[in-house]
Amino acid sequence: MRTHLELKRLPAVLCLGALAALMGTNGCNTAVGPDGTPTACNGLDVSAQAQATVLAYGKACAALEAKAADVEAQWLSVCNAVNNDLGEDATKTSASDACAVLNARVKKALAAGVTVSLDVQASCHADIKAQADCEGRCQVSASCDVAAKCEPGKLAVACNGKCDAECDVQAPSVACTGKCEGTCKANAAIQCSGQCSGQCTAPTWEGTCDAGCSAGFSGTCSGTCNGKCDGQNTMGSCMGKCEGSCSAQASGKCSAQCMGTFKGGCTAMCTGSCAASAGVDCMGTCEGTCAFAPGNADCNGECHGMCSAEVSPPTCTGKLDCSGSSDCHASCQASAQADASCESTANLVVEGDAKLYGALNAHIDAIKAAFSATLALKDPVASIAGDTATTIQALGNVGATGAACVAASVSLAVKASASINVSVSASASVQGKAG
Repeated sequence: MRTHLELKRLPAVLCLGALAALMGTNGCNTAVGPDGTPTACNGLDVSAQAQATVLAYGKACAALEAKAADVEAQWLSVCNAVNNDLGEDATKTSASDACAVLNARVKKALAAGVTVSLDVQASCHADIKAQADCEGRCQVSASCDVAAKCEPGKLAVACNGKCDAECDVQAPSVACTGKCEGTCKANAAIQCSGQCSGQCTAPTWEGTCDAGCSAGFSGTCSGTCNGKCDGQNTMGSCMGKCEGSCSAQASGKCSAQCMGTFKGGCTAMCTGSCAASAGVDCMGTCEGTCAFAPGNADCNGECHGMCSAEVSPPTCTGKLDCSGSSDCHASCQASAQADASCESTANLVVEGDAKLYGALNAHIDAIKAAFSATLALKDPVASIAGDTATTIQALGNVGATGAACVAASVSLAVKASASINVSVSASASVQGKAG
């Protein structure tokens, strides 16, 4: 994922009109119970396909609204923290206002000729078992042959036994002898074509080196700058753009090997950890998802084939071609995505503004987390808000309780849309791209 998420205004479906008429009221009860179910959905007959599907939709809307609000709060915290380090106004109480302050500061730097580049790569994975449990409750399996109707290559099952196909294992840290989506920490130097943290043998680099750069440097320098500082000859400290050589903590581009600890893009051997933007062969510890296909190997993860010890029914991670069941399937996917876990890496380069670099870099982990969470929610929120009318029409007779549940759920979807729009805009603010 690139840092600038595409900013689209998600559809706003108001809790009025026909839905309110069905409820016999012009208002919506959007309260959510401790189990994550809208209270307006209490009393549904889950033995009926239509009402069970409405309940799944309600839970998905509630889960996405709560998560979207959390992510919006993350951006408020991130932008205020960066603003505080920059000496800007850090008292704003909404994410849109706080990130607007940061956006203005970054735009000011860009207008002055400062280079700001932030590349965030993220990979998010929903809980396949949670999705399967949800689909079981809304009776997808009873009305649809999931294995036969699932998009090819998208059938998966949570497995704790022998898997005859590819097995995806996800953990905070897992031994991997296959493709790692995340960070692969090898026991020895490995060829790295992505983000390297440690030692990089490349003769040139772009990133940050704590030992500085001995020749051909352009960027920010926290040590002694020997050459030019903002175009003026210098041999000392430089608060602007340093060109020449830098004695310590050089961030930018360099035409000499980093002789210290390096973090950034490496096109040669990397000793430490290498985070690639796509799947990378890993013979060490993977912090993310490791996919390996050694035949009928033991699998304690997501099996894309037959498993000898399933811990959940098969579920479809892609398009499910079943009339009626597809609505419930979509809601269960959205619910699972609300609790997705993400791994991410970031490469930050700021040339010509040491203060801005320091403020962004100090909060880079929080920025990565906010970007990842925004990425995980953007599509499912858009989908569940945009498909509201279609969902209702396909359900048939859901009764008065079902209508009340749908109306409350639609209102929650609207709130989720508003929150995620703020977060998408905030993600652009970090680079000065928001309006």
